[in-house]
Amino acid sequence: MKKFLLTIASVLLASMASAQVSVQHQNLDVVVSNPSASQQSQAVKKVAKIAENQRWLGYYNSDNWAGEGLGMGVPSYPGDNQVAIYLTKDILKSYVGMKIVGMRFAICEEIGSTTAFFKKVENDAPGADLRTKELSTTALGWNEVMFSEPVEITGDEEFAAGYTYTQIGDQYNGKAFPFSAVKEGIDNQYLFIYCLDPKTGDTGWKKFSMGGKNMSIQVLVEGEFPEYSAMPEDFGMVTGSINTDAKITVPFVNNSAYAVTDLDYVVSVDGVAGSEEHTTFSPSVGVGSKSSFKVSVPCGSVEAKKSIKVEITKVNGHDNESKDKVAEGYVGVSSTQFTRNMVIEEFTTEKCPNCPRVAGYLHEYLETADLSRVAAVCHHSAYYTDWLTQPCDQELTFLFNDAGSTFAPAVMFNREPDFDSYYAKGKKDNVTIPGGADEFGTIVEYYLTQTLANAKLDMQVVPNADKSKVTLIIKGEANNIYDTDNALLTVYVTEDNVKAQAQAGAQGTYMHHHVIRAYNSTWGDKVTWDGTSFTATYDYNLDSSWKQDDIKFVAFLNKHNANDPLDNRIENSINVSLSATNGVEGVSTNNDAVEVARYNAAGQRIYGQQKGLNIVKLSDGRTLKVIVK
Repeated sequence: MKKFLLTIASVLLASMASAQVSVQHQNLDVVVSNPSASQQSQAVKKVAKIAENQRWLGYYNSDNWAGEGLGMGVPSYPGDNQVAIYLTKDILKSYVGMKIVGMRFAICEEIGSTTAFFKKVENDAPGADLRTKELSTTALGWNEVMFSEPVEITGDEEFAAGYTYTQIGDQYNGKAFPFSAVKEGIDNQYLFIYCLDPKTGDTGWKKFSMGGKNMSIQVLVEGEFPEYSAMPEDFGMVTGSINTDAKITVPFVNNSAYAVTDLDYVVSVDGVAGSEEHTTFSPSVGVGSKSSFKVSVPCGSVEAKKSIKVEITKVNGHDNESKDKVAEGYVGVSSTQFTRNMVIEEFTTEKCPNCPRVAGYLHEYLETADLSRVAAVCHHSAYYTDWLTQPCDQELTFLFNDAGSTFAPAVMFNREPDFDSYYAKGKKDNVTIPGGADEFGTIVEYYLTQTLANAKLDMQVVPNADKSKVTLIIKGEANNIYDTDNALLTVYVTEDNVKAQAQAGAQGTYMHHHVIRAYNSTWGDKVTWDGTSFTATYDYNLDSSWKQDDIKFVAFLNKHNANDPLDNRIENSINVSLSATNGVEGVSTNNDAVEVARYNAAGQRIYGQQKGLNIVKLSDGRTLKVIVK
C-alpha cells in the first residue's frame, strides 16, 4: 500500500533542480493518501438538515467531503494530536452580531473517540477552550456537535475549531490519513496542528499547508442571513499614467445563499459616481468563495491622487444585501517618477545541494551588473536553516505563494509577484529559480529599464575612525502618488566571502556572499514623512570578525501586507559598500558617484580592497587609481 506524499522532495529535485523540505518554520506540508489504501467498515454519516436561519462556515461552505480512503494526514508527526481551522476576523466580519451554535468535521478514516473543541486564538495560536464536546464514536463523513451555549461573533476575536485524534506514523497504513479536505473555498488557508516535532522534540501548535485544498471543518452560524450578498475588499493604491485608464482588481467574497453568476457595480472617482456597470463570472463563484473583477478608471491629463470607491449594487440581478458593499482605494497619477533599482534576494542554506549552482549564476551575473543599481541579499532559510540564519530569514518565507511549500534555491526580484508558482499551479509567486546568469540578467534588465518608481533613496555612510561603527543617513523622496502611509524602510548590513562550514553540493572551499549580519526589522520600520521626503538615521556596530572590505549596506522602501504574500513589493533601493569610504574621496555616499566595480593592477575583478594598486570604477563613468597600504 503505497501513499503519495507531498513531502517527497527527490521527485521535485529531478524536475526543478531545487531542494524542498516538508518541515518549515512557517508552514508544514500535509500528506495525501492513496485512494486504494484501505478498506473501511464504518458507515458514512449522512448530512443533517439545518434551519433556515443557520449556515455552515469554514474555509468552504458546501457539504462536500473528500470521500472514503481519500484523506490526508501528517504521519511524520505521530502521536495524540489536535487539528483545527483558523477563523480569522476577515472570515468572520460578515457575521458580526450572529452566534456560533455548533460545529462539524468530516473524516475519511476511522478515528474512534474524539473531543471537538472551539478555542479562542491568542498570540497566533489556539488558546483557551470556549466550548468542548466529547464524542465516544465517530463516523466517516460529517460528524456534528452542538454547543451547550452559543458564542457571539463580536468582530474583535478570532477562533479555532477542531478535534483531537491519534496520528499514526506508518505512511503505509490507511488510517494515517484521516483528514477530509476538498479543493474549494478560500485560497491559501492553513491548518493548526498540535503535535510533537520529532526533529526538535518540541510539542506545540504548528501551521500546516493543505497543498491547495481546504479542511473539512465548519462551524454552525445562526442569525439573519441575506440571500444575495457580495462583500468587496479594499484594493489600496493603484498607479496610473496620464491620459490612460488604470485597471483595478477588486476582490470580493460571496456571502450569498447562491453561487454568483453576475454583479452590478458603480465606480466613484473623488466622490463623483459613474453609471452602473455589469460583469459576469464563468464559472460562477460558489457560496463562501472569493473571486475578483476588474474596473477601469480614467487617469486624466493632470497629476492627481484620486479617491476611488467601488460599490457592488446587485448580485445576480438582486439588490446587494451585504453589510459592507464598498471597496476603497486610490489611483495615483503622476508625471514625476524615478529610476528604479533592484534588490535580488536569494533563499539558500548549507543543507541545500542545489544552492551553490544557482548562487554561481547570480555571482556570474553580478560580474557584469551595474552594482550602483543592483544589490543582492541572501536569506538562509526555506530549506531548513544553518548557522548563518537570521530570524528575519525564517519570517520572510511568508513571501512564498506555493500552497505552503518553501524551497531553495529560490530568488526574488524586488519581491515582484510576476512568476508562476511551482507548486500552486495557476497562481503567481514572488519566488522563482533562474536557470542561468543570462536569465538573471534578462529579469533584472526588465525591471531596471521597463519599470519606474514613485520614490527614491540616497544613503550616506559615515564610519568612525577605525570603522568599528557606522552611521547610515538615509534620505527619501516620493512623488505625489506614492503610498507613504504604508511605506516601510528596511536596512541590511551584509558581508561577502564568508567561509562555509559544510555546504552541501560544493567541493573544496565554498564562500557565502551577501550574508545578513545586521538589520533593522523583518518587514521594515514605519517611515516618518515630512511632506514627500524623509530622513532616517541608523547606527550599527561592526563586529571585529567581519571583514570591512566585504561589508555592504542595503536599504529599500517596501510594503508589507500580512494577509497577502503577493502584496509586498520593493518600491526602490540603494546600496553602498563600506570599502567605498576607504581612500577614494567622493565615493562615500550615494548622493553623487559611488563605486560600482574594483580591479587589481592586472585588470582582474576584485571584491573589496587588496594591497597595492586598486582601480576603482565609479557610477558616473570616472575611473580612479587608489593605492591600498
